Amino acid sequence: MNYATRKIILTAVIFLLLIIAFAKKQSVVFKYTPNVVPQSVALAGSFNNWSNSADMMNDDDDDGIWSIELELEDGEYHYKFVINGENWYQDINNPLSAPDGYGGRNSIIRVGDYGKFQQPASRGDGKILADAIYHEMDYPYFILTDDSMAEIKLRTRQDDIDSAFIMFNGKRWKMDWFAFDGTFDYYIAEVSFGIDTFEYEFVVYDSVKTFKYSENFNGAAIDFPIFYMPKWISTAIFYQVFPERFANGDPSNDPENVQLWGGIPEYHNFFGGDIKGIIDNLDYLSELGITALYLNPIFEAPSNHKYDMSDPMKIDPHFGDSALFVALLDSCHRRGIYVMLDGVFHDTGREHWAFQDVIQNGRESPYVNWYNIYSFPVGPENKPNYECWWGFGSLPSLVTTNHEVREYLFEKTRYWTKLGIDGWRLDCPNEVEDEFWLYFRRKVHSINNECYILGEIWGDGSKYLKGDMFDAVMNYRFRDACLDFFAFDRITSSEFAEKYFSMLASYYPIVNHGAFNLLGSHDTKRFLTLCEGDKQKLKLAWFFQMTMLGAPSIYYGDEIGMEGGKDPDCRRCFIWDESKQDRELLDYMKQLIATRKRHKILALGDVFKFETPDDDNIIFHKKFGDNVAIIVINNSDKEAKHIIQVPKRYYTDLITGQTTMVEFDSTTITVPAKSGKAISIQ
Repeated sequence: MNYATRKIILTAVIFLLLIIAFAKKQSVVFKYTPNVVPQSVALAGSFNNWSNSADMMNDDDDDGIWSIELELEDGEYHYKFVINGENWYQDINNPLSAPDGYGGRNSIIRVGDYGKFQQPASRGDGKILADAIYHEMDYPYFILTDDSMAEIKLRTRQDDIDSAFIMFNGKRWKMDWFAFDGTFDYYIAEVSFGIDTFEYEFVVYDSVKTFKYSENFNGAAIDFPIFYMPKWISTAIFYQVFPERFANGDPSNDPENVQLWGGIPEYHNFFGGDIKGIIDNLDYLSELGITALYLNPIFEAPSNHKYDMSDPMKIDPHFGDSALFVALLDSCHRRGIYVMLDGVFHDTGREHWAFQDVIQNGRESPYVNWYNIYSFPVGPENKPNYECWWGFGSLPSLVTTNHEVREYLFEKTRYWTKLGIDGWRLDCPNEVEDEFWLYFRRKVHSINNECYILGEIWGDGSKYLKGDMFDAVMNYRFRDACLDFFAFDRITSSEFAEKYFSMLASYYPIVNHGAFNLLGSHDTKRFLTLCEGDKQKLKLAWFFQMTMLGAPSIYYGDEIGMEGGKDPDCRRCFIWDESKQDRELLDYMKQLIATRKRHKILALGDVFKFETPDDDNIIFHKKFGDNVAIIVINNSDKEAKHIIQVPKRYYTDLITGQTTMVEFDSTTITVPAKSGKAISIQ
């Protein structure tokens, strides 16, 4: 069922104004005025894989203003300006930005027809800005989720209408509001159908007036792939382990010159962490409440991080062997813990047997076309004369368009997937052509339809999340919003809501339910460090993470208060001495996880309404089936009181389990400073 398609003749009755073609690409001009006289200025961003040479800017009239014009598809992009090929700068004239993961900030540009709709809108005035209404039978407005269900999305001007409905094969379905992006609102309906041919129309309401737009839009016979999301992912709770630093279970396989556990991490030192150490501490993960384990690379490689693989068909001997890894899989699966591996497909290490053959045999090597070698003999690591990842000579890039390379990488994929892993985290997938990932998904799902495919994309991952490549991307946009609101206090609650809901609006709802929501990783400073050690900020970010949809991910040690700066400092050894752990944080994390697992509405419930009563507070109203929950975030330094409508007799605090009777149709709840509250309405 993973790539089953249904040939359906679509006759959709939709808005009159939709006969106007909406451009898929926009012309965007970037301008920058450096405060020095540079030799060169480049535009680098998520649209060109952060290349510092692909898009060179020009100052043709010598006025000091450098510019470039690009054609970009609609979406959200991060970017910076690069001076003289090495100095990276944020666009100070653009107020939209996000943390870049290295202590600075990326500028953000949203491409689309946002600028066309600046006129204000108001619910209840009986007027609808029809030009802003949009729907198409394509990403991200139409998707089949199985043989008989479709998700259909409608866009309107923000705050413009009271309600929207879809008439689907003569049946009326209410559309739920589910997101906004600062300019538009988005409504969604999940509809069922039992025949191949169907038709639909939208009806919107504002005040006492009804507006129905119906212009026949005849579709051809179209193959729609079903977007199949693994069933287990929406309720999963991930724990990311950097294997070399989690636990040393077998000192006999330690590398030479291994350091004492707990020493200062450096780029090239080792502390002896291994697979046996993970197995020995699975009880700890189970007690924490973890249901999914994400492992950084475990394949044979000379480094401590293992991204420079020398043989991806073997477990690194300092970690163990294949038999021990199978034991880990079996132990995890018995505990109900899924296992996701980190896969590197864009490069190898210099120690890889194919690259070593090229070094030894030069042009005569049968593997010479696996890499882009500029000249012979092959140069040393510090002076590479071959294409390598971001200029690192230790990571020669693979030519993934080469048929032999692909077959080799797919052999690796088949081997580990058949062995029983439950997911692939794909390192830097933007370094590999899209066609590769289309085939990769088919290969993986032909073996295990429940295998989760996660791409390391730091920004908007829309192009990968149409149901034909990945299930999700590492949701750094989620982390960015949390950093700005909880850690840095840079934005108001309204701005935080816009960041969060803009992220939701850009994807299918099925993708949002399978999102990989992280606050930290092996590539970022620890969240507590970015909070300058303020545990209340961290706890409030956790509270938000654990009460919203998507799969939360915990970076090993965050739950016990570990800190760390940028790589390699964020890769410190796990602290197993309980006297040195922050047990308050650990107990709170356990409580949050237990609450999330006990109340499905937290993991599966969609927000149908939100309020921002002031700059520091935000109230989310969630529903799942007939259940309703209210999530209150108080990001201020003062206690907050909020009047909550309670149409039923009582409400329950989901964290404490305490139930409160309500005499009237509303009640006042108190939320302490820098904390949250989750209640169910019954």
